[in-house]
Amino acid sequence: MPETLWVNRVREFGPLIISIDTKGRNLIEENKAVFNEKKKPILERINQQVRFIK
Repeated sequence: MPETLWVNRVREFGPLIISIDTKGRNLIEENKAVFNEKKKPILERINQQVRFIK
């Protein structure tokens, strides 16, 4: 039960991304973990190809 009810009038509001749902799942953190796992092999491949720059 909400303690306060707010009524807002807005124009051109969105698109929106809900990052935390009612079950506590955080979409941003979940996607960040997936992205970082995909990024690791790509960075390793790039580092092998440009090792001479280091």
